[in-house]
Amino acid sequence: MHKSLTKILTPKRSIDILKEANQARKHNKPYVLSFIGVNGVGKSTTLAKIAFLFKQQGFSVLVAACDNFRSGAVEQLKVHAKCLDVPLFDRGYKDDPAIIAFDAIRMAKNKGIEVVLIDTAGRMQGNEKLMRALSRLVILN
Repeated sequence: MHKSLTKILTPKRSIDILKEANQARKHNKPYVLSFIGVNGVGKSTTLAKIAFLFKQQGFSVLVAACDNFRSGAVEQLKVHAKCLDVPLFDRGYKDDPAIIAFDAIRMAKNKGIEVVLIDTAGRMQGNEKLMRALSRLVILN
């Protein structure tokens, strides 16, 4: 059991998000990260920490509020964005999250913002509606 779990949970490759963001910067494209996972794992909090990291490294950051499923999710991101002094792209609790993300990325391109961090609704793999919305977000962006 230990061996199997270790194998499953051990990353197969290392991802250097700062290096990848610098590559995108060279091509004048925003670097986009979507935060996904089950409910309550800390997606929004981790997003704020990553936004802080990018700001410390001199990147401009836009946060996209695409969790319009959980009550209070947009307000939580507003607090994070205000504390970090980064812009927040949101449409409240309406519109398709994939369209919100798409529009946030388009705005970032137009304004020269280098990093877009997308907060998504927590979802369990058994929730077909939210899983379909997630696949739409990935396909559109």
